[in-house]
Amino acid sequence: MSADLFVKRYDDPERCAAAAAHHAWLVGLRSGVRLPTLVACGTRHLVFERLSGHVPGVEDLPRAAAALGRLHAAAYRQALRAARLDRPHITSTGLVIPDFASPRQAALHLAAAAAGIHASIIDAVLDRTGDPAAFYKDPNIRNYLANSNEAAVVDFDDLTLAPFGYDLAGLLVTASMTYGRLADRLIARCLRAYRVAVAPQICSLADLKRYAELHQLLTLRYLGRNGYRHPWPAVRPWPDPFRTELP
Repeated sequence: MSADLFVKRYDDPERCAAAAAHHAWLVGLRSGVRLPTLVACGTRHLVFERLSGHVPGVEDLPRAAAALGRLHAAAYRQALRAARLDRPHITSTGLVIPDFASPRQAALHLAAAAAGIHASIIDAVLDRTGDPAAFYKDPNIRNYLANSNEAAVVDFDDLTLAPFGYDLAGLLVTASMTYGRLADRLIARCLRAYRVAVAPQICSLADLKRYAELHQLLTLRYLGRNGYRHPWPAVRPWPDPFRTELP
């Protein structure tokens, strides 16, 4: 296989087909964010263009946040204005994007119980009925490639609806668990870069903090693996909102 290509393999043909469909939908948004070209499809593998760049470091996070914001803004503008976060959405291309709560509720309840967090707190954050819809696409920091000018987005396995700011919170949590506590000034830069793309009023800092807690519960099982070296409670850059803000 050429060094200019990257092969992603799947055990399940349905997962492979879904990833290809997610990629096609994201490319069709014409967001201006760099995505790898899908060169060939098999029943259990996808062949992508290999993009240059590196896993974003701390200094690259604002560029990754800006790219994420451009993707979310394009998705809302072109495909998700009529979407509701509490039900699956069928796009004009026939792609079915699952709702926000259902795909993650059971796992969150289980992780929250282990952490001593009541399920009602989780459900209150998941209930975003009436909020404008963006999407979730596994915002793990390792699913971006950065260079001096931009951040590209890679990995297309998962896709659901999600509120604006949810994936930004995931980016910041996975970066913190990888590199350690992020400076308040850097977090403000990331939030500003994201909001410039989507609209200043859409993603509040308060919501960002609550979404971060959902992400850390779902990422906790990977601590000590896959580059996650820092437990979120040790690097959380603000007081725990589940302990101080929610009932």
